Amino acid sequence: MRTGLTTAIDSDQDIPKCNGTTASSLCSTGLTQSSNGSTDDEDDYDNESIGNESPCNLTSNLSSERCLSINKLLEEQHFKWWTHADDGPPKLWEGRNGYNISAYNQINGIWPLGHPLPLPDWAADDEANKGVLHFDSVWQYEDLSAIIETKLQRMLEETHYDTVHLFVDFYEAFKRTRRSDLKSFYQFYDIPINRRDHMCVSLAMEIMARIVELFPILEHYLYIVSCEEQVISLREYIETAEDVGGLNSPHANVEKEHAMIAMKINIAGRDGVLILDPGYHVGRCVTVMHDQNYPHTGWFTQSKEAHLQRDYCYNYSKYNPKYVEWKEREIRGDESHYKSSLVYVDQPYVTAIDVTVRRNLVYNFRSLLSRDAKGRVYAGIYLPIVGNTNEAHFTMFYEGLNSEQRVKVKFMFSVFKQPNKIPENVQQHLEKLAPQLNMSIKELTKLLISLAEAVMDQGFIQQVLAINEDIGNMSAEN
Repeated sequence: MRTGLTTAIDSDQDIPKCNGTTASSLCSTGLTQSSNGSTDDEDDYDNESIGNESPCNLTSNLSSERCLSINKLLEEQHFKWWTHADDGPPKLWEGRNGYNISAYNQINGIWPLGHPLPLPDWAADDEANKGVLHFDSVWQYEDLSAIIETKLQRMLEETHYDTVHLFVDFYEAFKRTRRSDLKSFYQFYDIPINRRDHMCVSLAMEIMARIVELFPILEHYLYIVSCEEQVISLREYIETAEDVGGLNSPHANVEKEHAMIAMKINIAGRDGVLILDPGYHVGRCVTVMHDQNYPHTGWFTQSKEAHLQRDYCYNYSKYNPKYVEWKEREIRGDESHYKSSLVYVDQPYVTAIDVTVRRNLVYNFRSLLSRDAKGRVYAGIYLPIVGNTNEAHFTMFYEGLNSEQRVKVKFMFSVFKQPNKIPENVQQHLEKLAPQLNMSIKELTKLLISLAEAVMDQGFIQQVLAINEDIGNMSAEN
């Protein structure tokens, strides 16, 4: 049997408080709490500790009347639609650095012999335990979504998108075993999840935890959902998934490389879903209504640079309402290109760590990125994983003295072959990049030295790329 899921925990530090008061209790001054509590192409990136401030600053700007109205609404709807007794405040965090994995219902998926990934899985209807949050009017929904959006934007500022640390940890754990076969190690690798090194799954867990800290009742409504990116034929994907026995069938050939947060809503009798996607740096609450009427979000510009604009749009799929279709429009000059992905919103996704994070471990592109509150990526490093390790290189970018000026430089990883003799020009760029990644120069240099060791290990990299190719071949028809 494979080992169970674990979470990195630092029990010596508690979840941050503000003058000894959590955000949820602070909000109680104005409301009554319930007893329950990417991968872009390389050219597109022109565009360590958590600064985990207490969310008290957020609520200090909100009127007591507004907080009271929102919390009263949540309590009324919760007890109207839920008859079971609550067991107390939710505990989605463990210490400062860890997550309570069981609170997110995360499990290991079944791994058929010869299949390149575990099979994805979702909570059964009687286990999902997630409800539809009802609103009498649009303004009630807007009040809640405005607060959630503020929490989301603060989190984007305070966290990174980071697939570099996960990759380095994976490599170092493999080398410690002194084994030569990465494929067998990959299958049994117990993936560490913490609150410092984030990709889409832990970012989804983090925003859910921060929202639930403020409004504990929302633990019963927010849930992790899965996403299949860049689907070739939406209709065939959905029909095939249904025909072969569901998405958790080995014949569905899905890789579920992305995850986000969803919450089912009903506004004055109109059904919809709220989607949060910090993994793709989306700095807004996306509202998807079945009737596509307000407050349906529709098309919006996610990022805009001199050479590239990205627009997103989310709609329920016309082929099956269990899915939300996520369209991406890339505009380069006079040309527009479209991609479509499918978000499965019908059930909570319970193998986000075992499938989505595991799949990402062997992906052939890595990045460590800082975002601002609106989701603009302004500093970071990124790199392709290349078969010829002598050609291994990375790009770093950061804001210059003028915030509109961006510095972008590319170096070979061989500059770190002698850690004590890093070239002066490389060192100068690292010194400017480090503070924009909220890292010390020592910490950033150490990370890149470790990363260089991994990407220049020919035997390891060849096996990583082989596993990645197997996964790509498996899902190629999707």
